[in-house]
Amino acid sequence: MADTLLRELTNTDLDWMITSGVRERLPANQQVLSPQGTQDLIYVLIEGRLGLNFLSGTAETAQTSPLDELNQGELIGASALFNMPEIAVINTLEPSMVMSLPVAKVQEKLAEDIAFAAHFYRAIAVMLSNRLRRIFEHPDRIRFWGERSAKEVLSVFGELRDSDVDWLVSFGQIESIEAERVLLQAGRPVDAFYILLDGQLSISAPHGEFNPLYLCFSGLESSTRDQKAFATLSKGGMPGIISFLDFQPLPVTIRALNESLLFAVPRQTLVTKLQVDDSFASRFYRVIAIQVLELLKTVSTRLVDSDAMGSADDEEALDEELDIDDLTHMSEGAKKFNWMLSQLGVNRHG
Repeated sequence: MADTLLRELTNTDLDWMITSGVRERLPANQQVLSPQGTQDLIYVLIEGRLGLNFLSGTAETAQTSPLDELNQGELIGASALFNMPEIAVINTLEPSMVMSLPVAKVQEKLAEDIAFAAHFYRAIAVMLSNRLRRIFEHPDRIRFWGERSAKEVLSVFGELRDSDVDWLVSFGQIESIEAERVLLQAGRPVDAFYILLDGQLSISAPHGEFNPLYLCFSGLESSTRDQKAFATLSKGGMPGIISFLDFQPLPVTIRALNESLLFAVPRQTLVTKLQVDDSFASRFYRVIAIQVLELLKTVSTRLVDSDAMGSADDEEALDEELDIDDLTHMSEGAKKFNWMLSQLGVNRHG
C-alpha cells in the first residue's frame, strides 16, 4: 500500500527520514539494487514503479525472472537491516523518484530510538507481508517446498529477550489439533498469534482469483476442497503471520498434517502489549519482518512461471551461508525456544 509509511510512522519519524535522506530522480530501466552489489543504502520509492526480479545462475549465466512490481511508498533494500543478502534485482520500470537512506545511519537510529524502531520495523513487516500475500494469491506459480530450515526457525527466537518469552508464556495458551483439521481458513482474518510447538502444518491456497467473501461464506469444506499444498511448516513456524499485522483475510489455508501442538496468544491481548511497550514491539516486529523475509526468499526460489528458477544448488548455497554470528544466534534462539517449551510443560521431540 502506498500509504504504509505514512500510516505507521509518526511525524517525528518522518521528519528524521526527510532530514537524513537524499532524494534522487532515476531514469527508466536503471538498476537500483542487486544481490551482487553492496547494500549500504535503503530506498523509499516516492514516485514511479519498480520491478523485482529473481536472479539465478552463475555470474556467467545469470538470468532474471519477474517476482513483483512495487509502487510508490514501498521500502527497498530492508534486508540489509537484518544482515541478510538481497534476493532480487530491482530496477525502475519508468522514470522514478527515490529517497535513499544510509543503512548505517538507519541502524544507529533503530538502536537509539526504541519508538522509531517499533514503528519502522512494523512498517517493514507490513510491506513484506503484502508482497508475500500477492504471491500467495497466485499459488499456481509456486512449486512445492518442504520444511523450512532450522536456521530460519531458531534464529528469530534469538531476537527476543527472556522477558519477552516470559510475557508470551504468561498470556498465551496451548492448543492441540488433530491431523487434517484446518487451523486457519483462506479468506478469514487471523485472530491469534501462533507458534507451532510440535507437529507439521501444510500451506495451501484456493485456485483462481482470490475472493475472500466467497471463501468465507461458502463454508469450510467447500472453500478448502481440492486445495493443493505447496509448503509445510514445522516446529517454531508462525502460521498465519502475514495476516496477523493488518487483520486482512488470509490468502492461504493452514491445515495439520498430523497431530500438532500450537502456542496461541489472542490477537487483542498482543496488540495491547505492542501499543504500550515500544521496547517489546521493536523486537516483536523485527522478528516478524525476519520471518516474512525468510519466507519471501524461499518462495522466490520456487516460482514456476519463469525460465530461470533457482536450482537446488542455489537454495543449498543460501542455507549454507552461515558465519559465527549466525551460529551464535541460532544457539541463543534454540535455548529460548526450548526454555519456552519447558515453561509450557511441553516435551521436546527430535
